[in-house]
Amino acid sequence: MHSTNTQRRPQADLVPVSEGARQPKPLGFTALRQWLRHRHPMILLDRIVDHEPGKFLEALISISGNLDCIAGHFPERAIYPGSNLIQAFAQAGIILYQMSTSLLEEDELTLIGSVESRFLQVVVPGDQVLLRVQVSRLAGGLFVYSGKATVGTRRVAAFRASLVRTKVSELGSPLW
Repeated sequence: MHSTNTQRRPQADLVPVSEGARQPKPLGFTALRQWLRHRHPMILLDRIVDHEPGKFLEALISISGNLDCIAGHFPERAIYPGSNLIQAFAQAGIILYQMSTSLLEEDELTLIGSVESRFLQVVVPGDQVLLRVQVSRLAGGLFVYSGKATVGTRRVAAFRASLVRTKVSELGSPLW
């Protein structure tokens, strides 16, 4: 059932754009979910701020003290886990990979081949992390990309990774 409420969210005044300047291409949470096989509680991205297929993607993660991962990491001094930042980086890469090629087929999965990460600062509740990923190489079924995570002007992490597309049938007998 659709709401008949006609109120609109307030929007910032639009600044005129000069010829040739590009407008950001955002995607909300509902739209970004369509690019991922993950489901709650494993979708870690909140919004795509901007993207350009074949080039880059920027995504936001809003860190709340109410997240399950914060409750146990660590109770006396809450820190967002680095493993969650890696997973969010992988999800941003998966979305960019598909935007740069095609949606996954029903019988395909995206697997992470390798990840290099460097953590520079802790991320804590109240932070809003901006992940920026960019294509390094796209060849056949291999996607290599790199990126960084920032909170405001602070760089908190840097990453390099590779993803591969594979058919589920090529993985052998399923253990699940």
